[in-house]
Amino acid sequence: MTLPVGVSIGERIGALRVEAGLSQRALAARANVSYSLLTKVEAGHKPASAAFLAAVARALRLKVGDLQPEPYSDGMGPKEPLLPLMAPIRAALDLYDLPPQEDARPRPITALRLAVRRINALAQAADYKPMCAALPGLLAELHAAAHLMTGEDQRQAWGLLAEAYRCGHSVGIAIGLNDMSAAALSRMDWAAQRAGDRAPGLRAAREYLRVTAYLRTGDLDACRRLQDSGRSYLDGTDPKTPGALVAAGQLHLGSAVVAARAQDVDLMTHHLDEAERLAQATGETGDFSLHFGPTNVQVHLVMTLVEASRHDRAVAAAKGMRFPAGWAPTRIGHHHIDLARANRWMARPEAALDHLDAAFAVAPQQASRHPLVRETVSALSRAGGRRSSRLSAWIARTGI
Repeated sequence: MTLPVGVSIGERIGALRVEAGLSQRALAARANVSYSLLTKVEAGHKPASAAFLAAVARALRLKVGDLQPEPYSDGMGPKEPLLPLMAPIRAALDLYDLPPQEDARPRPITALRLAVRRINALAQAADYKPMCAALPGLLAELHAAAHLMTGEDQRQAWGLLAEAYRCGHSVGIAIGLNDMSAAALSRMDWAAQRAGDRAPGLRAAREYLRVTAYLRTGDLDACRRLQDSGRSYLDGTDPKTPGALVAAGQLHLGSAVVAARAQDVDLMTHHLDEAERLAQATGETGDFSLHFGPTNVQVHLVMTLVEASRHDRAVAAAKGMRFPAGWAPTRIGHHHIDLARANRWMARPEAALDHLDAAFAVAPQQASRHPLVRETVSALSRAGGRRSSRLSAWIARTGI
């Protein structure tokens, strides 16, 4: 249904409700919101909270963005089209210490677990627009669940809230909002501390994720300190602690990248070997949405060889690689970005562009924004010779 620009949220909900053939009472019942609140929102007498929008969108089988007027729709025009979607996410991160919204009525823990899995899948596919539209409502719902549920369900709700906060980091780091990324990971740790036996693994995973920003600025000392902090959360934990082996393995992979950046190949190899040992124990797993296992170790072998300037060995190590079904598109995309870098250094521009195209095919928003892509495209454009149409397309795509 197409509505004119300028139509309010309340008016949009009313029009979409009528199109669905629902009365106000029927929609309120289906969305599990109060009839009084729905009528006031439609009339413009009360604002629609993130939790309310999420509940109504589910009831109407729509995306949250379908209920929101410009600039949340497809016609956004700023240079970074995701920026208008950041304000509700920032508010959710800032207001974490307030009581739950009164209209937040959380679904059962099984439904919340599925919702967190879905939104993290969007983050890992770099499909940021629908993720950003849905995230504030999901955070509000999980926030309420963590406060209102009891016993094991409450501990699980805190863990799920921690995993959902991670999405704020994903989009923040992707579009250069490092302050938002840091805030999201701070909230992740706040929730993780209340997650029962999943707390050590979640807190260690959070430290692994914090490294991202410091790797981009080249602050290797900060990276090492964060990795040591992550390991400290796992010290003394039973290997059967949920997520402990996965978090430990990821920390070794991160340490291998830092060692490679420092050109310490012996230390890099040590951490890769430790990660491989843990991967044999875990197999392929998506715990904490980290996709740890033998494949990720192989991907990091290629990445670290590129970082250590062993470009021919990186290309050789990548031959014959196969990715498990459902593997994170951003991980596959980053693998192709690394191979594009290696081929660029080997003076193989067409092969480099082949891998950039492969990265774009699997995760276009990641490939268009990633600083390593911009670095590679910029280097290819300075290499001299006739500029191909493919390279020109990448120059335009990355805005170099």
